[in-house]
Amino acid sequence: MYKFVGETGADIFKKEIPSRYPSMCKDPHYRKEIMDTLQKVVKTMPAYKELVFFIKTVRDHYLADFEADSPKIIVLGSNIPEELVFASGIMPYWILGGSRSSSMWADDIVPRDTDPVSRSGLGYLKSGFAKHALILIPLVNDSSRKLAYILKTMGLKVHTFHFPPVKNKDSMEEWNRQYEACRSAVSRHLKKPLMERALEKSREQIRQANRKIHEFMQVSEGILNGSSRMFILGSYYCMDNFSEWYSQLQCLTARLQKEASGRHHKSIGKSRVLLLGSPVYFPNYKIPFLIEEAGMEICSQADYTTLQIQAAWDLEGDSWDTFYSRDVSPAYVSNDSLYKLAVKMVSEQRVEGIVYHVLKGQIEYDFELGRLEETFEKMDVPVFRLETDYNYQDVEQLRIRLEAFSEVLQQKKYGKEALAI
Repeated sequence: MYKFVGETGADIFKKEIPSRYPSMCKDPHYRKEIMDTLQKVVKTMPAYKELVFFIKTVRDHYLADFEADSPKIIVLGSNIPEELVFASGIMPYWILGGSRSSSMWADDIVPRDTDPVSRSGLGYLKSGFAKHALILIPLVNDSSRKLAYILKTMGLKVHTFHFPPVKNKDSMEEWNRQYEACRSAVSRHLKKPLMERALEKSREQIRQANRKIHEFMQVSEGILNGSSRMFILGSYYCMDNFSEWYSQLQCLTARLQKEASGRHHKSIGKSRVLLLGSPVYFPNYKIPFLIEEAGMEICSQADYTTLQIQAAWDLEGDSWDTFYSRDVSPAYVSNDSLYKLAVKMVSEQRVEGIVYHVLKGQIEYDFELGRLEETFEKMDVPVFRLETDYNYQDVEQLRIRLEAFSEVLQQKKYGKEALAI
């Protein structure tokens, strides 16, 4: 187990944990879920003091003291254009929906077959800290529409952002109307106009962060494992100070650059896989942990959250409508942006296999699988589809299947090496 320089991983978990958390954080199952995942991630990290900031950021986000300071803006998912919430100077509280415990808090509101992301997000909001907040919900699937309706019936203040299902000239005009409506809703709620100058400043901050994240992803490969890199990326949605987070990522990237030349990561020889499909959200890291335990290396995760960063780097254009052009959410009948970027990543990152992750209830991701499978078959890249939820009863079954897939990739690799000899 690694020890952190100056402050050990154990120290992070022992101190600075207030006793005045709201009701959701007093749930022992919820707190255990958060801390267990944090500790498991930390155990795989190298002993760099620059990582401590990100561990604390994620911990404090999920164990937040809402009794002291309730959020004014809450965003469900990651599909709202970020400048609309950053430009006000007030950091939003993102709810991505990855907790098994919080999903059980919604048992009395939604059917048990509701997809776990929606259940988890609803469970968080049911805990009561959102009663004075404006909740922004991107309507990217049927679940998000139903979720918006439920929250409105609970008396919460909700603004929905509709995503046209087809990208064309007419849909761009609709997108423009939706953007301005969301801008007005945030302004009215905060009683503060979102001026174009502030929006442009916020866009520039986001562009700089995307460039730094892109650099981090390139430098960190071979030093940090896939789940640790996913964890650092996910901390973006846990920060309470944009400038501090950006500065800390710069420091971490600089440290990794110093280490990169003389370090050989122990994952050399492992099969490189791309994680596609339903997004993986902290703390439910069941799938990335199982992939790594099965002897494979996650070279990248490609879902609508992380691909926004990749697309921002690849596509030119600085205007707000670039967000819509590159959006890879499940809202579209034909998700061409996701398809092109996934194929590009497979081509450029020496991907040897695809793990296609589908959460039960999120059937929209299966609509893209056929086209991707056909293309990856031509590229001689095997695809492994797995369906699961946030429960852990299927862990051993998934482990056996992933180990079998890992064996297939290894045999394929060694066969190519033998032919080369």
